[in-house]
Amino acid sequence: MAEAFDVAERERWLDLVRAWISARPTASHPPGLARVREAIALRLEALGFDVRVHGSGEAAPILLAVRKPEVGARYVGLFAHYDVEEAGDGWSSEPFEVHVRGERAFGRGVGDNLGPLSLRLLALERLVRWTGARQSLPGLVWVLQGEEEIGSPWAHALFPTLDLPAVELWIEETGYFEEDGTQRLLARRIPPRLAPVLETIASLARAEAREIRVLDRYLNKAFGESRCPCLAHLVKDAPYLAIGPNDTRARIHAPNESLPLGTLPLASAQFIGVLHEVARCG
Repeated sequence: MAEAFDVAERERWLDLVRAWISARPTASHPPGLARVREAIALRLEALGFDVRVHGSGEAAPILLAVRKPEVGARYVGLFAHYDVEEAGDGWSSEPFEVHVRGERAFGRGVGDNLGPLSLRLLALERLVRWTGARQSLPGLVWVLQGEEEIGSPWAHALFPTLDLPAVELWIEETGYFEEDGTQRLLARRIPPRLAPVLETIASLARAEAREIRVLDRYLNKAFGESRCPCLAHLVKDAPYLAIGPNDTRARIHAPNESLPLGTLPLASAQFIGVLHEVARCG
């Protein structure tokens, strides 16, 4: 099956996350930001995205990548950021190296946001290797900024000026699993026509004996919802969904940030399932 996330795919994910995190893409290290941004742009172009780079002065450029629909005329919007928080003190291992201990991967940015971002990118790459699977993809609008960890100044200026296709559903950069394995699904303004999207997510979770808890709110933002450029300028009143591999032990912005390896297959399958359902709903 094209969507399968097997042991080899996990190793590809680890290799990609290691490469990006080792670049140290922080505000204090612009060469690392450029290295990760350019690598992402190349992979998106190889997937058929039209990638535009929006820069201004010394600001970390924003990538706007658009891929036309394979079927129908509907678009799914994705947002992410390629910068990571500064490491800080208190780590048990080198923060800009990925270390696997037990069933968790540790490293600065593995949970926020390079791990979830690379998971989605690899999922799309698997799909385009299977010609049949490509026929059920909607259009994609992927917006990636490089200053999320310093308050997103350039994004706040640029996002209101972007001329984007009409987006049927915006997908948050990640989502969360509870300590007991329950998936916390954040879904806002999902119209009846997109009900199959939620049903697909729940069905895939049930196949792993996981419960779903649906909440009508946005993902928590350290700087508040009103100051998040993606929510304020891109999502606005559009349908919104937060899914992804993070869990409540991820320690975002803290020492020993990590991501559970066990949630990767489900998060990958749900991401692709959402795309297929949006295309079918169209």
